[in-house]
Amino acid sequence: MNKISWENTRLKSIKSKDTTSSYKTAEQVYPVSTTYAKCAVPVPSASKAAILKYLSLNGVYDIIDSSLFIDTRKQQAFDWQKNTNAYQRIIHLSDLEDKWDGYDAPTFSKEQIDLALNLYSNLRTYCIDRGIDFSKVEPFIAPCSDGMVLFEWAGKRFTSRQLEIYIPLETDNKLEYLKTEGNSDIEGEFHLEELYSILDWLFKFDC
Repeated sequence: MNKISWENTRLKSIKSKDTTSSYKTAEQVYPVSTTYAKCAVPVPSASKAAILKYLSLNGVYDIIDSSLFIDTRKQQAFDWQKNTNAYQRIIHLSDLEDKWDGYDAPTFSKEQIDLALNLYSNLRTYCIDRGIDFSKVEPFIAPCSDGMVLFEWAGKRFTSRQLEIYIPLETDNKLEYLKTEGNSDIEGEFHLEELYSILDWLFKFDC
């Protein structure tokens, strides 16, 4: 898994020749993930009504056509720094244009965003099935400059076990994961149908 450095990240709107100040400004605008090296981004809560409108169905979340799940009512520029809601970060991936990091980061395809939404939906369904409060385990979601989308569970909420899931550029490929426990890292691939076993490891459910 490529952990692209964000030390060279800068905003497209910054035209200063002083690259040092540009990088500093970029880091202030794009939050840094706790474990993903310089992973700028999308990091207060979007309205629950908006989420429930699209996801709720008899208490179980399911997206049949995730393209319908995209919220087209984007009236204002998205604030990547202040908005920490996972769903909102996903739908606003489509706002990021080619070279959005100031260098060579690609845009995110509809297929990637659809898969991210399906993964998000499955996460919520998992929490319902396991009786977990989703608001307490909501992942950090970030666009990566190598074109992948990161779902991450780390930081103070996850001290003993941490998990990163990546949505690749080619959505025909399997999803990738990185499990961290102590000094041990385990990388692997999985299909969306296998998500529960990955999450059971994170939340310590015995299968």
